[in-house]
Amino acid sequence: MSNFSERNGYIIPRRIYLREKITPELTTAICNSIDLLQGRNYVLFYNLEKNMWYKVFNRRLKDFGNITKEFHTVSLEYIESPNNLWYEKFDYIEKIIAYLKEQNEKEYLWFTNQLNACFKAHNFVYRIVNEQIIETNPLEEDKPKPPLLIAPIKRTPVQNIKASLRMLFQILPF
Repeated sequence: MSNFSERNGYIIPRRIYLREKITPELTTAICNSIDLLQGRNYVLFYNLEKNMWYKVFNRRLKDFGNITKEFHTVSLEYIESPNNLWYEKFDYIEKIIAYLKEQNEKEYLWFTNQLNACFKAHNFVYRIVNEQIIETNPLEEDKPKPPLLIAPIKRTPVQNIKASLRMLFQILPF
């Protein structure tokens, strides 16, 4: 949806699509999505961070912290770190997505929809589809989609003729 200045011709929208790079704005949007996940389901977030701490980063559990006190938010640290390459960050996000899918389908769907909305808002060519981040054609998203076809109803030829005539008489003006 275009904003006021685009609709009224004050600016000409230019869409520059990003690929193979994560901008600071997109990093902030991804981190905000992770923060929102924490706010939505604190226990799930704690378990996610704990899982990443010892399975992905291979660190000692005793050093992680606990749910009632401060614990390491490794996801935010990893995504925000300039030392990690953009594709390594996406590998990490795919691990988060796989964990969420395994643990909580509702939060998995919310999180992937949240990230896809961020990707689209920041003109990023990647989307999350079936737990994977894949490159898509953003121009295809903006095209109107044809209506879904209704599964054909099995009828006899006579029933088909009657249904067609009924539809024809409803359409024709009399």
